[in-house]
Amino acid sequence: ERMVDITRGIRQPILLVRGRLSELVSEAAAREFLQQLPHARYVDVADARHMVAGDRNDAFTAAVLDFMAELRAA
Repeated sequence: ERMVDITRGIRQPILLVRGRLSELVSEAAAREFLQQLPHARYVDVADARHMVAGDRNDAFTAAVLDFMAELRAA
């Protein structure tokens, strides 16, 4: 319920980068978030826990750069 309240009305581009091994953000929670913000882009990074940038900086950086390139192209 709180997530619905927080996400209601967000129109900015959103990128959710989740570490597949995260102990804090489950796959179900990510999917629920995406239901609230269907325009969001989602990247699930293998071999990363909650701190994706620290665990898999290469994958995190690639996801952010790809997202930014998509925004520029739009």
